[in-house]
Amino acid sequence: MITPEHLTGFLMMHAGFRTEFGRLAEACANPRDDAHEELLEEQLALVLDMLHAHHSHEDAGLWPTLVGRAPEAADVLAELESEHSVLDPLIAAASDRGVPLAVRAPTLRRLHELVNEHLDHEERIAVPLMLRHLTLDDVEADKRQAMDDFGRRRVPVIFGWLASSADADLLAASYADLPVVARLMFRLFWWPAYRRRFTRLYGATAPANALLES
Repeated sequence: MITPEHLTGFLMMHAGFRTEFGRLAEACANPRDDAHEELLEEQLALVLDMLHAHHSHEDAGLWPTLVGRAPEAADVLAELESEHSVLDPLIAAASDRGVPLAVRAPTLRRLHELVNEHLDHEERIAVPLMLRHLTLDDVEADKRQAMDDFGRRRVPVIFGWLASSADADLLAASYADLPVVARLMFRLFWWPAYRRRFTRLYGATAPANALLES
């Protein structure tokens, strides 16, 4: 049986999704210039790609695994999967670069609202099932899949985005789970670089974090 600490990576992704569509909705409503618009498009594409990968993994792997071990949960997990299909049209509309960012901003706002509702539901229903029925081997396989989804070149930006979104306790647990070299790289290079990116994206200072900035 696993503990909540074993689901830190899963919940870090949730924290990232909970915040970023709201940030993007506000920034995309009025891009400053062409360079800002291109950076917003890049960030939006990244977050949408990660959301698609997260949902694909749940639908193809995680939910079937849980149903296999807890058949009585099949209906509630099917309900969670059906919510993914509700989000799909909004994801497609948000990713349509043929439509100006300012026109897509309301779609991003609606996506922010529905994603948060979905994650609330998922954390109420799926997380307790995960804690009861997943093994350490399952968790390690999930971590490997997540890193494959990230891609080596995108890791610094993704880690920065997630760090800018998580609360202090969740970030501390995630940071402690990283290899020593990754922790060093994150503190010295990745987080400072992402703070600069955050300012370019959102015209504000990234949320302060004593763990990363002390």
